[in-house]
Amino acid sequence: MSTTQPDSIARFTGCMLAAAAGDCLGAGYEGYSGTDLAEAYYDGRFQPGSLSMGEWTDDTSMLVATAQSIAECGEVNGADMAARYLSWFEAGGRGIGRATYHAMKRLQTDTSWDEAGEKGEYAAGNGVAMRVAPVGLFHSHDLTGLAEDVRTCGVITHRNDEALAGGVAVAYAVARAAAGELDDETIVLEILDQLEPSRVSDGLSECARMIESGVSPLEALPELGLGGAAFETVPAAFFCFLRRPDSIQEALVTSIVAGGDTDTRAAMAGAISGAHNGRRKIPARWLKELPLRSGIEGVAESLHRITAQR
Repeated sequence: MSTTQPDSIARFTGCMLAAAAGDCLGAGYEGYSGTDLAEAYYDGRFQPGSLSMGEWTDDTSMLVATAQSIAECGEVNGADMAARYLSWFEAGGRGIGRATYHAMKRLQTDTSWDEAGEKGEYAAGNGVAMRVAPVGLFHSHDLTGLAEDVRTCGVITHRNDEALAGGVAVAYAVARAAAGELDDETIVLEILDQLEPSRVSDGLSECARMIESGVSPLEALPELGLGGAAFETVPAAFFCFLRRPDSIQEALVTSIVAGGDTDTRAAMAGAISGAHNGRRKIPARWLKELPLRSGIEGVAESLHRITAQR
């Protein structure tokens, strides 16, 4: 068995491609019940060959826009990101969430990018966490300022502490993974040190307990939450990654099997697992079917170049 570790660029491309693969795989199963999916695809073993690749949604579109902005600006630039998100929205905005929709409508009225984001309980969604992996990649050599950059990226659409906490959790894990320094036994504790007490931090603590206790995905994921709130999706995505941290394939299939917000859960688990394991661990058949794969790789490589210059 090879012990060769992925190089830095393989971690960047792995992060972006596995996130997109998770989005595409999960999109076709979003909203299904866990019972239906379990009967079709899960019998105590993973059966990824039963899953088909669909089109990507807002998860990948906004992830790529975030990476493009950082690669071209050489920094996390809120005004530039907002302009890119708005261009995507005006081109159709496939799969857009409620908070992001209202933020884009405000941007159309010339509201400042840092005042456009939705507030209140309906802004506690996963729209920040789903797109923030490139911020983590950008900070893979230096964690200083990571939380501030997550906030800059996040408030464009979500001015909510839970949404931003979820973004910090994902970005931090991606940063550590892309640096080759993610320890699956301590990563949750590291992240909890970065967060104020919140429902996101409570969920991550429960995730760690479940991993340690060997709770099955079909038990754990409904308890962590199958909906689109950051305090549900982020801990659930971490569970899917941490259950088998050495396998992108199983992280993504675990993300899908319980139903609910499958595309975003799988996209986030894919981003972390892809940064940890590198591009070569993504199943070849998924890469072959992934729409616009070369474009995503090109953006990841550009982001890697600008990060290496920091």
